[in-house]
Amino acid sequence: MTDPTFSRSRSAPLMRLMLSVPKVLYRGPLAELMRSRCILLLTTRGRKSGLPRTTPVSFMPRDGRLYVFSGWGVESGWYRNVRANGAVQVRVGRRRMNATARVVEDPEQRAALMRQMQGRSSACGPPRPMRPLLKMTRMFDYEGEISMAVAVGGTLPVVEITPN
Repeated sequence: MTDPTFSRSRSAPLMRLMLSVPKVLYRGPLAELMRSRCILLLTTRGRKSGLPRTTPVSFMPRDGRLYVFSGWGVESGWYRNVRANGAVQVRVGRRRMNATARVVEDPEQRAALMRQMQGRSSACGPPRPMRPLLKMTRMFDYEGEISMAVAVGGTLPVVEITPN
């Protein structure tokens, strides 16, 4: 068992803004649309401030649990918060729940989970018609992100969330 090590530089300001949009839109019927695109809202406690921090993250349901992937690596704020305190709140569509988050320690399991996520990725992320435009404008290359995550294999941080 080894800790994930994948890291990458912080995203550009425009990318950070774009990635925060789901948090603003995650209301009413749009919450169900976000759920159907494999996005949930994860609320952690700030490791320093103790204040609630809510972040949209991609997820995969499996065997009554949710798996979330830190595409920005071990330096991602929400990931570092989960490592400090595994008590989280999750919003999946209109459903809210308290849960316990734990880092998946086995690199082979992390890699296998990411491959499973890749298998379902065509139904996730930005709607297919938007993907070429996002890629062309260099805002977001969804397929590229999924391929990168699979390529880095077991070094990518994966967190298992178990509803309480």
